[in-house]
Amino acid sequence: MGYQPGPSVRACRNVCHDVTSRARRGDQQDINGVVRWDFAPLQSLELEAGYSRQGNLYAGDTQNTNSDAYTRSKYGDETNRLYRQNYALTWNGGWDNGVTTSNWVQYEHTRNSRIPEGLAGGTEGKFNEKATQDFVDIDLDDVMLHSEVNLPIDFLVNQTLTLGTEWNQQRMKDLSSNTQALTGANTGGAIDGVSATDRSPYSKAEIFSLFAENNMELTDSTIVTPGLRFDHHSIVGNNWSPALNISQGLGDDFTLKMGIARAYKAPSLYQTNPNYILYSKGQGCYASAGGCYLQGNDDLKAETSINKEIGLEFKRDGWLAGVTWFRNDYRNKIEAGYVAVGQNAVGTDLYQWDNVPKAVVEGLEGSLNVPVSETVMWTNNITYMLKSENKTTGDRLSIIPEYTLNSTLSWQAREDLSMQTTFTWYGKQQPKKYNYKGQPAVGPETKEISPYSIVGLSATWDVTKNVSLTGGVDNLFDKRLWRAGNAQTTGDLARANYIAGAGRIPITSRDVRGT
Repeated sequence: MGYQPGPSVRACRNVCHDVTSRARRGDQQDINGVVRWDFAPLQSLELEAGYSRQGNLYAGDTQNTNSDAYTRSKYGDETNRLYRQNYALTWNGGWDNGVTTSNWVQYEHTRNSRIPEGLAGGTEGKFNEKATQDFVDIDLDDVMLHSEVNLPIDFLVNQTLTLGTEWNQQRMKDLSSNTQALTGANTGGAIDGVSATDRSPYSKAEIFSLFAENNMELTDSTIVTPGLRFDHHSIVGNNWSPALNISQGLGDDFTLKMGIARAYKAPSLYQTNPNYILYSKGQGCYASAGGCYLQGNDDLKAETSINKEIGLEFKRDGWLAGVTWFRNDYRNKIEAGYVAVGQNAVGTDLYQWDNVPKAVVEGLEGSLNVPVSETVMWTNNITYMLKSENKTTGDRLSIIPEYTLNSTLSWQAREDLSMQTTFTWYGKQQPKKYNYKGQPAVGPETKEISPYSIVGLSATWDVTKNVSLTGGVDNLFDKRLWRAGNAQTTGDLARANYIAGAGRIPITSRDVRGT
């Protein structure tokens, strides 16, 4: 839960989800509808409702190569299901004097239902054959209230002042992740002040925000946009996020863009929940000889960063080309702690989620759009990483490709038929300098992942003005990455067992629109 401004301190209503499972893509069903009422000139109400269900087909991957008979019996079965319901009511208004407003209330409920899994040791991530329930649920309720008004001002220069407020609440009931016992088999012993077997499954957090932004046209080619946002988080407290963006036209075709902002990201419900406890017998402990716990920390600070960017863009007759340099200097980035905060009576070290004092991410982004013909468009974007470093340890902040290129060739074959070819090229990936135990990486731990690419094809047919069908194939040439079973890092060849990544995936979807 949190807010991370980019070039603007204003919030974005779009809710994005990225769900990755240890399985192939299975059945997915979605339905969404919007009813709009234009009840007066420049005034409208929209009521939106949606439902989705996403299941999987278990492909056999396990965290620690736990491929026993019970696990093998689940091959091809649906082992996790994700349900979402969303409702939103929006009022958009405008007046003859140029004032506009946008206000909405949004509710989303997500239920993650999955076969119970082991939580610690060698059985972590393994389907629990002895569980009393076939599936366990994690329920998340998310409520958002948002209101903003845009005020045109004709004083010295043309300006548009945006003022707004926002309130967001998240509540979670987790009947799975919070159930790690602290006493008995496969445990590290009791922790002072924490229930050994009956911890609350509930957690919640709220953010209240105020924001202001002023878009000022200093000249026909110069736009300056200062902004300021205030956030109050119910657990981590207050934060101020200023921002300044400048857009300078350079003739008819070029635009220079510059920006600096203080970004903010609140910790997740898990990271601030002391009842959320992970246990390892030693393989997952950073600097402990024996077992350890990792516990949520309600004394965390929010992540902040100073984000800077400078970009140059060219645009003419459908052509677009641009390059942008960016640098994010992080303060208090949240990671699993590197130093034990204590030890219990049986010698198990206790770690908590902690703030990394300083980190930096720096890179280049580029784009190129080419109108090949009236019916063919070629679009490209690339990100090249210059630096990703934890300044405390000197280690890489994360394992990411050196570069990522996305290229799409789109052909409007007929008025009702379009086709796309996608190409994604990932650069080499280097492992961290220190392993999971905090020791210098050696041997297979230093293995890099070589560059690789993925190709996809798809087509969309507009059956009627309200119905369209899409079909295609992701990963057309069945590119697979392999990791060693029981490996601590991707590419560890010290084990004899190997597990395949996802192969070729067919895509089908239907889109039905009401009138």
